[in-house]
This record gives sequence, C-alpha cells and structure tokens, in this order.
Amino acid sequence: MAVASELGFHVKSVEVPEGTVCELVSSSGEVIGRGLDITWSPAALAALLDASFIPDPWSRRLKESLTSREDMEKVKEIFGYGRIVRPAAAATAKVLMEGGRVEVERSGLGVRVAYYDSEGGLISEAVGVFCPACAAVIAAARSSELRSYVRERLSGEINTGKVKAERGLVSEFRWKKGRVEASIKDSGGRVLGSNIGCCTAYAVVRAEIAAGLASSRVARILKAYCDQCALKHLWLGKSIGAVGNVVLKRLSELGYKALLSYNSYVEVEVYEDGKLLGFRRGTLCALSAVTDMIFRAGPVKIVKPSPSRDFPEPPSEGRNSE
Repeated sequence: MAVASELGFHVKSVEVPEGTVCELVSSSGEVIGRGLDITWSPAALAALLDASFIPDPWSRRLKESLTSREDMEKVKEIFGYGRIVRPAAAATAKVLMEGGRVEVERSGLGVRVAYYDSEGGLISEAVGVFCPACAAVIAAARSSELRSYVRERLSGEINTGKVKAERGLVSEFRWKKGRVEASIKDSGGRVLGSNIGCCTAYAVVRAEIAAGLASSRVARILKAYCDQCALKHLWLGKSIGAVGNVVLKRLSELGYKALLSYNSYVEVEVYEDGKLLGFRRGTLCALSAVTDMIFRAGPVKIVKPSPSRDFPEPPSEGRNSE
C-alpha cells in the first residue's frame, strides 16, 4: 500500500453486507483493481492483487490467504459491513465466560486464532491474513453455536458500516508520511470528516468519529487507548499491523502462548511456561496490544537476538584469509 500510494494511487471503500469492497484508484481517477473481504485491510490487499500490483509468487500465496466466499457469507450473518471487533469481542467473551480459552499465533502468512472449551477441546479455528480480530471473527462464524450467539448478542447494536452503506458514504485512504490518512465522503464527494492513524482501521474509524458517525463512547475509548500507546514515541514509519505481526511471529518462535481476552477493550495476555509475562489492551486490533506490550513487559526476552543463521564459516586454521 505504501508503494502504491507513493505512485499516486489511493483506495476507495464502501461497506457491503459481506464486509467492504475496495477499489485501487489512480491519480487520474481510473479504477485498476477491485477486491472484497470482511474488512478494509484484506479488501485493499485483494484490490492490489486484482490490479496485478504484487508479482508472483507472492501474489499467488497472498490470494490463498484471503477470506473465502463461504467464510464471508458466514461472517455476514453475525454482523457484517466490515465490522469485526465487536463480533470478535462477543465471541471471545462467551468462550472465556464458559471457562475456555482463545489462543493466538502466527501461522504461515497470517494469524491463527483458536477457540477452546473448558476441557481443552477445539471449538473452532481460523487463519486471517491480517490480524487476530479477522481470524477470530472467521473462527466464530464457522461455529454454529458462536455464530448464533454473536448474531443475537449484537442484534440491538448500531452497525456504523451499515449506516454508511445506507447513506452511500465512501471511505478513502492512502499511506503518507509513515501513516494512513483517511477521509469519509458523501455521494457528492463532500468530505464529512478526515483523520490519520497508524493503520487503516484506526485511520478510518478516527475519520468516522470526525464525521460524526461514531458514538461518544467509541470516541472516548479510542482516544484513551491512543493516549496510552507507547509506539508513537518510538515511531518506526510502519503500520502498527506490520510491526504487530513481527512481534507476534517472534512470540510464536520463542514458544510463548498468546491468549485473547476481552474487558471493554480487546486484551492480549502473553505467557511463558504458564507464567504471565505481560498483557496489553488494543481497541480495534489485537496487534496494537502485542506491539504496545513489547515496550512495557519483558522486552529484553522478546527482542533478545537469536543466533545468526547461515553465517559464513571462518577460514580454517593456518589458511591465508586474505
């Protein structure tokens, strides 16, 4: 996305029952790629792939990681319109309330989330191409019991994505100056609100807040989290999703167990040999939680260098090394 933005492209997105439809648009206004997925980031990736922006063999592997049509239809049943955090939180809360657990780990190109019952039996699992919240929603949708519970649990809640769809609103976003810039426009092209964020989801939701689409509660929660986030003090010029995936991959390599929980915010707890190493909260994405945690709990263990691999052997004794 960063390369596409530097070349003058941006993404336009509209919410649909299955999630979001994203279009990759050139500086002249031409649509060169289109993609559908359960929320903005994977849908934008699908648009990049549709535009042949990413070469093989990476494009082939990435296409295999996108959400299947079957899973999108199941996700649509429980909330839809690109909103994944509330369904993921509801499913996670139910499993935990019944004594189960929710594990998170890197898997291939994506993130695996697995729901287990109180006896350790697998309820459902899924791999999402971007973040734990995506994978959690897909896993919940694959379980008939969780799917029914979440659908009923959220039936009375306002779905901002559905509101935007009914009003014909369009989200636009691009990567610029090490961050995502997003705006919400009406059908006539008038900007209703715009803002920035460390990833697509944060930027779009902040733009929705600026446009008056989100509740005051959502605005307060998001601001409270961003006020606490340590990453902004050590900005790396990369999206928080990219950094979070690197941290999660590292945790998986070291054998740490990452568990999802929910208490007003999405939380990630990291355990080492059954002992709590640390936990942090995220609002829209569990990757923000693991990224923030690295600055606050056990960073020495997590970032301690591993032995170098494929390092050249030194010259044998007595051999002229010049």
